[in-house]
Amino acid sequence: MLQLKSTTVTNESTLKDGDYEYYVINNIINDSSTLISCSIRKEIDGVVNEVGNIRKENGQVNAFIRDTEDYLTHISQFAEIVKEVEKGVE
Repeated sequence: MLQLKSTTVTNESTLKDGDYEYYVINNIINDSSTLISCSIRKEIDGVVNEVGNIRKENGQVNAFIRDTEDYLTHISQFAEIVKEVEKGVE
């Protein structure tokens, strides 16, 4: 008989805030959130562009945001997203 060793769930979601769309991927392994990745997208001249990417993985947060963007606003939004995602995992 098979013995279950691990369960992995990947959730994908979006949040629209003004001109920005936050595309979020969350990986949950054995009821623990191991990755929250957020692609920050904005339509520029009719084309959707990624203007930033923030990820939290194994306790570390890394951000890549264009210097033309208000990075504090995006990091604050990401912090709210992390709270919501992690609350859903508890």
